[in-house]
Amino acid sequence: MSSPVTITMFINRLITVFLTATLLLVASPIGAAEPLRLFGKTMGTHYVVTLDSASLDDDGAALQKRIEARLAEINAQMSTWDKASEISRFNHSRSTDWFDVSAEFVVVVVEAKRIFERTDGAFDPTVSPLIDLWGFGGDRKKIVPDAAAIETARQSIGMQHVEVRTEPPALKKSLPELQLNLSAIAKGYAVDVLAAVLVEQDITSFMIDIGGENRAGLPKANGNPWRAGIESPLNTPLPGQDHPFSRIVDLNESSVATSGDYRNFFEIDGVHYSHAIDPTTGWPVKEPPAAVSVVHQSCMSADAWATAMMVLGRKKGLAVARKEGLSVLFQYVTESGDMELHAAGLLAESSTPPPAAPTQEADSSAASSSAPWFPFVAAAAIFIIAIAGMAIGTIVQNKQLKGSCGGLASMPGRDGKSICELCTIPKDECTNAELREQMQTAAQNGDSD
Repeated sequence: MSSPVTITMFINRLITVFLTATLLLVASPIGAAEPLRLFGKTMGTHYVVTLDSASLDDDGAALQKRIEARLAEINAQMSTWDKASEISRFNHSRSTDWFDVSAEFVVVVVEAKRIFERTDGAFDPTVSPLIDLWGFGGDRKKIVPDAAAIETARQSIGMQHVEVRTEPPALKKSLPELQLNLSAIAKGYAVDVLAAVLVEQDITSFMIDIGGENRAGLPKANGNPWRAGIESPLNTPLPGQDHPFSRIVDLNESSVATSGDYRNFFEIDGVHYSHAIDPTTGWPVKEPPAAVSVVHQSCMSADAWATAMMVLGRKKGLAVARKEGLSVLFQYVTESGDMELHAAGLLAESSTPPPAAPTQEADSSAASSSAPWFPFVAAAAIFIIAIAGMAIGTIVQNKQLKGSCGGLASMPGRDGKSICELCTIPKDECTNAELREQMQTAAQNGDSD
């Protein structure tokens, strides 16, 4: 026979589980499906695929296998860390004849060349010799090279020295020593590829994140758009806000990519040298943005444009953005430690995020206030019975009840929207500073980053 203490613990535990589940009901309409999240590692960083109201017989195991197979294919094409990859073999070859590559590889190089031309060389995937010369590649010693060394390095770079053929797919370089590095566009391309994989499976409402590059599909089943937070480089709230986002962007069949790390610099004789190298001069950009974000239908294009804007800077970048019809947000950290924002296109809003769209909670409340009370009571009764079953099952199996972002952490904030939803990686990784640092380190040293 159970002791009074055991019975009391059982009852308390039952009450806790019941209240947790009840609060989760308040945060989402009755019958709303839990989003399915698939996540793992790729390209020296993480990937997360979030599916709205997904119903898969195997909890996404087959879909995740397909996703990781496609990511492996892209790595085998464009990872400079894989010595057997197509790009590594192209770089190693000193031949100036046509070099056969995959059709996907050609797609990425064609877009890279287009943006190279549209930015007058600010975006240049052949810039690695300059990055290495300044000591920003790997664990090299940071130096200020002399003008002769810079000019010598500049003679071995330039996308104008790369020719592309689509049929049959091949590349050709006019400089034997020329090296390609597609890390500033490959992650965005991989996001677009995963979007295509999902659509092929008739999954149209989703959010994909690879190392901070995001793409969303159609709005959620409840009509709400997918939302992505553009984080402040200081990781602190702007005045009047309670979250660290400079913008909160509604994404409907579009993408957002961010480039920049304002802490990545070195100082010699009191002069700061940024990791953002201008290929047209061979020198680091003076007073570069702390971060640049670009919203574009293609995540591949957004990824490349964000890198280009880091080099162009605010004045030239905004002029190009307006000419190209781009949505861009420049974030600068002033000497006093304040944030300075400049934007064009859809991101040219106020410095604070726009008001949240009607939330699930508001939609549900409006519907229930005008609906007859009987169906609601009936639904509530069914829910209580279901919760009782869940509670008993949870206790018997000794499992923790979790919501989409970790139980009560998914409750809405001040604007009626869960900030957790804006973070597409798992809850523990969102808040674990040590793990975030590990992922950032991996992103700097990993496969295609």
